[in-house]
Amino acid sequence: MPRDGQILIADDDATFREATAELLRCEGYTVESAPDAAAAMAAVRKGGYDLLISDLEMPGNAGLQLVRDVAAEAGGLPVIILTGLPTIESAVASIDLPVSAYLLKPVDLPTLFEKAATAISRFHTYRTMRDTEQRMEQWRRELGQITTTAQTPGQGTPSVDAFLALTLRNVMGSLSDLGVLGQALTGRQAGANPCQLMNCPRGAQLQAAVRETVAVLEATRASFKSKQLGDLRQQLELVLQHV
Repeated sequence: MPRDGQILIADDDATFREATAELLRCEGYTVESAPDAAAAMAAVRKGGYDLLISDLEMPGNAGLQLVRDVAAEAGGLPVIILTGLPTIESAVASIDLPVSAYLLKPVDLPTLFEKAATAISRFHTYRTMRDTEQRMEQWRRELGQITTTAQTPGQGTPSVDAFLALTLRNVMGSLSDLGVLGQALTGRQAGANPCQLMNCPRGAQLQAAVRETVAVLEATRASFKSKQLGDLRQQLELVLQHV
């Protein structure tokens, strides 16, 4: 079954690194590899990964330095540590870092697959919630700008178009966020099945609100002759047709 996730494996043992990468590819993941901590960190900085699987004993990772750098720069990217030389010090140090699992070599593959799937799912959920928070903050800033314009003499009155377009754009964004969050929470790959969130009780309330918004836009189309609002109404109608 194809899986949604991009994994980076960092290990100085080329045979182990490439063999593990290929096994994860067989599970459906997109996998890249790095031979040491410096190469791994350079790849992480480019972004796009959902999980780092890292050897403990490799160049540049003394004292879990790679994991510490990831924690400081990569926005919550989860890490699975693999080691053939476990120590109490490294196990304790990993507790305060974004380490999802601390596994021993030779690796039990079913355990690795399970831990990888769990870590990626949680990271998708975290990232969706973070993106939603950022979206809402941007919405608040834009609404503040509209309010400031309305209260500033000589600036004119902000159009209803601007307010409605801003609001509906964020409704569409919120619907998208709900879909992604639902897929992450249920462990489904994005796009694997039609989104059923609108069929839950809270989703029914949202569906009713969307229908009411479409009705208002239809009723006022003669008053506000805006192509942008017309396009948004059509997008909302498409959403309702597919729930």
